[in-house]
Parts: sequence; structure tokens; C-alpha cells
Amino acid sequence: MKVRPSDLALAKRARAWITRHAAFWSRWGGPLLTAVILVVLEVVSRKVVRIPDHFAILFLATVFAAFGGGLRSGMISATLTWLYLGYLSSSTSGQRFPFTDQALGRVIVWAVVLPVTVMIIALMKRRAERASDELVRREREHSVSLAASLAERTRAEQALRGLFERNLAGIFRSRRDGRMLECNTAFVQNGYESREELLAHNAKEWYVHAEDRKHVLKLLQPGVVVTNHEMAWRRADGRQIWVLVNVREVMEAASTYLEGIVLDITDRRRRG
Repeated sequence: MKVRPSDLALAKRARAWITRHAAFWSRWGGPLLTAVILVVLEVVSRKVVRIPDHFAILFLATVFAAFGGGLRSGMISATLTWLYLGYLSSSTSGQRFPFTDQALGRVIVWAVVLPVTVMIIALMKRRAERASDELVRREREHSVSLAASLAERTRAEQALRGLFERNLAGIFRSRRDGRMLECNTAFVQNGYESREELLAHNAKEWYVHAEDRKHVLKLLQPGVVVTNHEMAWRRADGRQIWVLVNVREVMEAASTYLEGIVLDITDRRRRG
């Protein structure tokens, strides 16, 4: 599906609009919510039913404003809450803003509790954001380091693979039961058309004398390398050749495999 330039421009404008409004609601959503709650509480208390504890509801709104928008948002919400609670406390006497001793005490307590609560929440929010930013930074650095490490490992593996393939000697890996695991191009040239064809065969097929292979396997022990072992091999076309074998047994996790190098010394034996 082809994306038209007009569609891309529309998507960019939509993202910009969402970003602007998300920032607005993050900053002013809490105070606006508090103001709406104040209006609703006032209407409900006057028209429907008397609400016994306005402070609990407004306190939650203040906490939400501080958690969502930070210190400034929380302080604005706390100020609105404090003014409204002061208004309610003063209206109990039937006059405006003369307070009884008990009402004045409550107003003073609210004037302390609300800002302190907001500051604590804003501080916790800031610390959480810093911790989150630090975690993201560490993850990013780890990702970059991991990517660099993987790239370096890939280059090393490619270089090793190139050396493996360009080696003039035949290199192979197989199990003790003869199943082939890997080989290079030089080993494939032992009469086979492709690497896949060779790997489908069993290593036992190449030994003219089966006891030669049994002898090599008997010699192989952990840490022991069988070197310069001459034996007769049979090519894929049935022609007999002489090879010089160097092989060792490699332990990998819970399994083992044989790894060796084979040199064709047929011409040297003929000259000798």
C-alpha cells in the first residue's frame, strides 16, 4: 500500500496535536479536575444531599494533581482545595470568613497538610522519573554495547568462517558414530558435488579399513590430539587415496564431537 505525502502530513499534524494536548492535560488536568469537583460538590450539597466530608474527596483530587502534573499542578489544586474548605468552615456560622476557634484550627491544619502532601508526592514523582530515566539510559547503553559486541562477534565469526572455507586442507566435524556435522570446501572436493551431499553421508564410509577408524577413536581421550596418522580413504567415486589425519575430541556442554584436519598425501606416497 502506497502512502501519499498528504497522508504523512496529516499523520504528523495529528501526532503534534496529541502531543500538545497531552502536555496541556498533564500540566493543568489536575487543577481543572479539582475545580470541577468543587463545583459538583457545591451543587450536590445545595441541591441534592449534604456531603459530610468534602476534605476526603478534595484531598484525593489534590493527590492526583500532584502525581499527574508535578509540584505546580499540585500546589494549584491544593490552593483551590484550601480556599474551598476555608469557605465551608466559615459558612457554618452563617457569615463570611469569620471562623470559630475549631474552624480556624482546621483551616490552619489544611494549610500545612495540603502543601506538605503535595511536596512529598512531587518529590516521589521526580525520584521515580529520574529512576526511570536512569533505567532507560542504562538499557540504551546496554543495547548499544550489546549491538557493538554482536557486530564484533559477527565480524570475528565471518573472518573465522572465511579462514575455515579458504583452508586448503579438509576440515570436518563429526560425531563418534560417524554423523557429519560440518566441513569446509576443501573437504567437499573429496569427490562430492556439494556440502549438503557430503553431510548426508557417514564418516565410516571413507575408511578403506574399518580398524583404522576404531584405532583412532581408541586413541582419542580428553585432551589428546591424534596427529599425523596415515590411513587409506575412499573417495566418493570409489578411488582410494592416502590421507594424513589430525583429529581431537571436543567437549561442548553435555555432548562431544570430533574435529579434524585431513591432508591428501597420495602424490607424496607415490613419489616416495
